[in-house]
Amino acid sequence: MKLRLSSAMWAILYLLVLLSLLTPLSAITLLVMIVPAAVLYASLRVNVFWLHVVPVLAILGIISGALAPSLVLPSLLLAVYFLVPGIVMGHMYKKRKPALQTILYGAGTLLGMLLLLLAGAKLVWGFNLSTYVSDFVHDTFDPILAVAEMNPILKEQWSPDLIFEISNQTVMMIPLGMIVSSLVLAIVTHAIVRPILASMGVAAPKLRPAREWRFPRALIFYYFIALILDMVTYNQTDGFWKAAAVNLLPLLQFCFVVQAIGFWFFLGHVKRWHRAIGILMAIVTVIFPPMRIIGIIDLAFPLREFITRPRR
Repeated sequence: MKLRLSSAMWAILYLLVLLSLLTPLSAITLLVMIVPAAVLYASLRVNVFWLHVVPVLAILGIISGALAPSLVLPSLLLAVYFLVPGIVMGHMYKKRKPALQTILYGAGTLLGMLLLLLAGAKLVWGFNLSTYVSDFVHDTFDPILAVAEMNPILKEQWSPDLIFEISNQTVMMIPLGMIVSSLVLAIVTHAIVRPILASMGVAAPKLRPAREWRFPRALIFYYFIALILDMVTYNQTDGFWKAAAVNLLPLLQFCFVVQAIGFWFFLGHVKRWHRAIGILMAIVTVIFPPMRIIGIIDLAFPLREFITRPRR
């Protein structure tokens, strides 16, 4: 009885979260859009899950249609976009898969659904994300350019060529933005869903402790390739290899930051430091990107093994 009441409350919450897509609140609720679907799928049998979800989608369609018939299809498409990764992550929780695998599957599903959504928007409505982002950048900076034309000092700093370069760079980094946003949504979902499932009696694995975070050493090899690509394409404004370097380098650098954070917590664990020191070093590493060199060194050399090696 308690589980039925709980699942009914989550279905209502799911409806409210989906309805927020029709309001400005969606900018806030976007981060938790996957949570209700993941909780429901992980805690219910598949047939019971659909008994909760189908009425929610139907009510969403009715309400959005009452507001404006043109809203029905976009609202349902967005609902499905968040529903599928919720099902995937819920299935992973149900099978008690490792937390990192659940996050990566969720992020990968989000990314795949986003690509399908963009392809459908291109086919049906002729929507082009690159053109939209380029227009947005120009609309944002054109007023500054107009002011700069009347100010000799600003005119030296702002020019149409600079705006074009910013626009081109932003468009090239769209893949990075899609990957990062998918990963952030999956991480936030896991951070919220796991303790909720635990309180409902559904076992969901935690992420490994920060001191155990380590990436494959092959990441160093990929980083050198990305650096070479970046140097070779330095003077290029576009092209596949330029876009590859622009997107790959920040991702790899982020991995090194995570590796460095793992190293600080590992060192704190070995040296029995207060946990606050590890947290402080992690914050410093995030704030000062050059600190990622610690992660590179930790990957390239057996630094942790050296620290734990018995002294003669």
